[in-house]
Amino acid sequence: MSATCDSCLTVLPPSRNTAPCGLCGRSLCKECVQIVDEDAFSFLKKVPEDLTRGAYCGSCYDAKVAPALESYAILMERAREIGVFYKNERNLPPHRALNKKVRVEDCPDRKETLLRLAFMAAEQSCNALVNVELVSKKINTAGYQKTHWSGAGFPARVFTSR
Repeated sequence: MSATCDSCLTVLPPSRNTAPCGLCGRSLCKECVQIVDEDAFSFLKKVPEDLTRGAYCGSCYDAKVAPALESYAILMERAREIGVFYKNERNLPPHRALNKKVRVEDCPDRKETLLRLAFMAAEQSCNALVNVELVSKKINTAGYQKTHWSGAGFPARVFTSR
């Protein structure tokens, strides 16, 4: 008995595997499956379960995954535009900082640490990070040295009209 793709109705020989949709369970051929990389939402603290399935049919992808990817890309773009003000800076623009400090631990480099902090601030509809502290920690393993970065700061809303 041969399987058929529920999307394009192609009859597949038994030797070819079909992939089921992660949401609706329809069997799909290799040409019809929409695959989402597991790192596609890596900056989110908690990825919704619907977005962790990996393989989707076209209709499920258009209904659930594509809007989530679009909003994630918009949030990532806003995070890249976040202003960063370090702890030792004196001339801060007028701002209102949130009371909740955001923290990032064990990042491989400085830029990713800042981007993860900025992403957390963008999730809270802020446009700046104030009192940012970045700390690097050198780790030696069997003759190799690598650095782990951690950082913390307060998300803030800078008043650009003043």
